[in-house]
Amino acid sequence: MRLFKNLYNKIESTVIHINIGGRSVFFSKLKKIPYRLTLIITDFLVLPLSIPLVLLMRLIQPIYHIHLGYFYGGRIGHFVYDTAMTAMTIDKKTKGLYLFYFLPNIANKQWAKMVKRELNVYFWVRFLVFANSIIPGGKKHFLQPGVHQKYISRDLKGLIYHSDFECKFSVKETVFVKKWLKDKGWKEGDKIICVHVRDNEYLSTNNWSYHDYRNSDINTYIPAMELLAKKGYWVIRMGKTMEKPIKASHSRIIDFAFDNYNDLIDVWLFANCELCITTGSGCDAVSSVYRRPILHLNSLPLTHIESYSNVMHAPKKLYWEKSNLLLTFKEYCENDFFYSERYEYFGIKIVDLNSKEITAAVLEKVETLELDYIDSKEGAVLQNTFWNLALNQKKFSDLNGFIHPQAKISMSFVKNNQNWLN
Repeated sequence: MRLFKNLYNKIESTVIHINIGGRSVFFSKLKKIPYRLTLIITDFLVLPLSIPLVLLMRLIQPIYHIHLGYFYGGRIGHFVYDTAMTAMTIDKKTKGLYLFYFLPNIANKQWAKMVKRELNVYFWVRFLVFANSIIPGGKKHFLQPGVHQKYISRDLKGLIYHSDFECKFSVKETVFVKKWLKDKGWKEGDKIICVHVRDNEYLSTNNWSYHDYRNSDINTYIPAMELLAKKGYWVIRMGKTMEKPIKASHSRIIDFAFDNYNDLIDVWLFANCELCITTGSGCDAVSSVYRRPILHLNSLPLTHIESYSNVMHAPKKLYWEKSNLLLTFKEYCENDFFYSERYEYFGIKIVDLNSKEITAAVLEKVETLELDYIDSKEGAVLQNTFWNLALNQKKFSDLNGFIHPQAKISMSFVKNNQNWLN
């Protein structure tokens, strides 16, 4: 039964996190038990009401199909992709009803508010989902969120590219954010670039240190940020909880992470920016579903890059410890680990892009935006070579079923690492 399978997966995931995170994660999980236990008890207590409703739902299915589902909102990336792609997938022409609920712990309350405007989200739906899960034959009524599917929260069919759906901001919300911007000196029509660099403070309370390989030093991005500010852009350093403030002198650089962070401002900026520069940390999903151009810097593992968005990629550099040789693209794909310890175990050294490399990639991406740039013959050959090699790697092709016309590997990265594609 799906109920027991989900329970087993949850227990297995919890044990792994405790084993890696140690005592702090154990006690963090322990604190959540009373609340979750209350929910489970309530699920059972409500069964006398929910079971008849589910049986009625199945009875009328040939005439009126009711779908049930939920969304995991604990991580902004999964939350945004799963809700947006579900809204794009729903066939509004067929007779039916789609009902959802949110799992506890919402990462961004503004996004939850906007989703509720577009989809039918109610707390009581969890009782119907539970009853449907314990009565055999409920699969055709259940919509599983992307975060709990085999290929986690990925747009394998190009839904975002082929759809025009967007969660709308209210006039009041837009006025609020623009007032905040104008108080900083921003004027209507000025272009904004969002920069989000994941650091050691990211999810530190949950002890996600095994993901440290994904972190970067914000100071290495400052030269590029200052260059963008001099070009007339407003550069906003994003983030809900960051390790340290930035030291930048230009008045067009705003350290939003240390300036009265607000969920609404966070979502609005990512949705309306001219460019999102990110290390691939989840919040950039907002820019992706709003079809904003994105630059991924220092992101790993390479097999999980976003082929389905207008994204340029310049990953971290991986070197063999013994030979100090850069791993080839194929070796990047073969060593696509999610744990820092695995890179160490296989003798792989992770090296971040330096300030010059970051600036080169930033200018490369900005040039494509400012000049409506078309690849040169050399550039077109390079991009074709990259995607042909990528799609011949099973680990890569399984996760990238749709290639956006503007999805690219950074030419500056490839030219600085001559043997990488060999």
